[in-house]
Amino acid sequence: MVVPHPFGCQLGLVMFLSQFPFCGFFLSSQKECLVEEFYSNDGVNGNWSLFWRRTLFQWELDLLGSLKELLEPVRLSSVEDFWRWLPNTDGTFSINSSYNYLVKELRYSEGLDFEAAEVFKQLWESPTPSKVIAFSWQLLYDRFPSRSNLIYRGILAPDAPRDCVGCVGVVESSNHIFFHCSNTFFLVWNAIFRWIGVVVVIPPNSSVLFEVIRGAAKSNKDRQGFLMIWHATLWTIWKTRNNIFSNGSIDSTVMVDEIKVLSWRWSLATTKMSPCLFYDWTWDPGDCLSR
Repeated sequence: MVVPHPFGCQLGLVMFLSQFPFCGFFLSSQKECLVEEFYSNDGVNGNWSLFWRRTLFQWELDLLGSLKELLEPVRLSSVEDFWRWLPNTDGTFSINSSYNYLVKELRYSEGLDFEAAEVFKQLWESPTPSKVIAFSWQLLYDRFPSRSNLIYRGILAPDAPRDCVGCVGVVESSNHIFFHCSNTFFLVWNAIFRWIGVVVVIPPNSSVLFEVIRGAAKSNKDRQGFLMIWHATLWTIWKTRNNIFSNGSIDSTVMVDEIKVLSWRWSLATTKMSPCLFYDWTWDPGDCLSR
C-alpha cells in the first residue's frame, strides 16, 4: 500500500481524517505505519488493529465505533496494486477506447442526436494522420477558434469585431470559414467534388458533408479514401487561411493541387492499396483506391 496511514484514505467522497479528527491521526500511536500494518486477514474475516496514545473518552469511543462500522466491509488483499483503464474491457489503455469513451460522454452531455453521434463514431475510419483527424473532430464539435466562438467563450471582448477577415459584413463562424469564405473555398470544394466524381450541393455544415462523401463511396476502400480527401481538404483550407496574413491572397487552383498531393502522400503511407502514380491519382483517385 502506498497510503502511509489509514486516516489519509477515503471511503466514497469523505476523507477519514476530516470525518474522525479526534480519534484519527492526532491520537494514533501508529503514525509511521502503512495501511497493511493495521490490517490482518485470516482468510475469512478481516481485522483492524488500532492503538492510541491515551485512553479514549466516551464520545471518542462512539466515533471509533462509527469508524469500525465503515471499515468492516473493507477487504484488502495481498495482490500488488496496479493501474486499470476502466473504459477498456481488458484494463489496458488504448487510443480507441479513450476516443469511444469521450464520444459517449460528449454525446450524452451535449445531447447529440443519433446522426451526429454516428459521424464521430466513424471519424477514425480514415487512414489520416491522427493530428488531422483531431483537428476535424474539433471542427465537428464547433470547438474551432473562430471569432464567434472566441467571443462566446470570453477570450475576445464582447465588442471585438466578429467579421471574417476575408469577407466584409459576414460573421466569422466555423461553417463560414470552411465552406463560404471569399467564394474561394467554395470553388475548392466544387473542384474536389468533380475530382472524386461526386455531384452534390455544398451542405450547411461539415457533419452533413462527411456523411454525403462517406455515402458516395462504392466500397470500404473507396470510403476510407474519400474521407481521407475530406480531411485533407479541411486541413489545407485551414493552413491556407492562416497564410492570408502573410501572402494576402488565395488561389483555389493551388489549394486543389495541394490537396491532391497531400492525400496522395497519405494514401501511399497509410492505405493498403497498390502503389499509384501521382498522375493516376490526380486523374481518378477512385480507380487507385479500388486496386
